Amino acid sequence: MMSHKGINPVSYFWDYVEENPEKEYKDKEPKSVSINSLIGKKIKLYTNDEIRCIECGKKTKKSFNQGHCFVCFSKLAKNDLCILRPETCHFEKGTCREPEWGKTHCFKKHIVYFANSSGLKVGITKENPVSNRWVDQGARFGFPLIEVESRKDAGTIEAYLAKFLPDKTSWQKMVSGDPNPINLEKEANKFLKHIETVPALTKDALAPKWKQVEKPIVTEIQYPIQEYPKKIKSLKLNKETPINDLLVGIKGQYLLFESGVINIRSLGGLWVGIEF
Repeated sequence: MMSHKGINPVSYFWDYVEENPEKEYKDKEPKSVSINSLIGKKIKLYTNDEIRCIECGKKTKKSFNQGHCFVCFSKLAKNDLCILRPETCHFEKGTCREPEWGKTHCFKKHIVYFANSSGLKVGITKENPVSNRWVDQGARFGFPLIEVESRKDAGTIEAYLAKFLPDKTSWQKMVSGDPNPINLEKEANKFLKHIETVPALTKDALAPKWKQVEKPIVTEIQYPIQEYPKKIKSLKLNKETPINDLLVGIKGQYLLFESGVINIRSLGGLWVGIEF
């Protein structure tokens, strides 16, 4: 994915490694180029269709879960179903693919939050600051709601709230303009009062341990966008179809071109060249 820093506006960078046959893929020193500086310019993205696993660096004909080879997809805990559905965490059953990784990544503070990217949504993150997660989703506003001590507890609360409001972003709406205003603090307070009445989230023996985030504030995020695309079309990049177009903005993990948009997540592991 694109790396980034700041929120007013977000500064985006594309990390890359130069070709060096004398070094193993994983040992190559990463460099970065500012993508903000390319906005307003015609750029070309092209590829030779070569895919390398983002974990082990081995060549693979097909990637899984945004850039993994089948072996890494099958054995790594970060690719297990419980990452997408954290309420199904099975660590306590002794079946975690990588117990030590699970202890480090899943048993740490997580935040349940509300955000407005294409409308009101609920989500969870262990990112610090939380705004890093909101930027990756293309959220214009974010509000931290609840603090828990494990990913499973966060997922349990998120899964319950997802019965009443979305837990996913509509990318089409997100890349077509700013979302309609929502009072996130008001919505958060409403749902907090409701959660306090649900025994499965407060009183039951297996209820998640949570507390309200202290002194939460609404965070506004500005993205480097000259204009939104004229066509809301998902662009595909392969050897036969390079992208050669005017870059008009960046939002979330999407590059916005005059003729459409491309999700950088979809390019995980793919060899990509850029000309500008």
